[in-house]
Amino acid sequence: MDIDTPPQIDETLETLQRNAFAYFLKGANPRNGLVADNTREDAHSSIAATGLGLAAYAVGVERGFITRGDAIERTLTTLRFFHQERT
Repeated sequence: MDIDTPPQIDETLETLQRNAFAYFLKGANPRNGLVADNTREDAHSSIAATGLGLAAYAVGVERGFITRGDAIERTLTTLRFFHQERT
């Protein structure tokens, strides 16, 4: 049985999703792709936040929050950083 969601709830969920996704856009370091753990200035990054960011980019493309090209660039920036740090 499908239940129709009232339009105002759909709007609220869309806004919540966009705002949550924006955290990963704003919290990611453009040079290395690492994502800050919180919104405080000079916050440290972690592998957990960065991993969630990588997953969020794929979801963001599906939801239309980011272009596929931008998501690819952000992902490659992060993966290249990890590869360079490993070698």
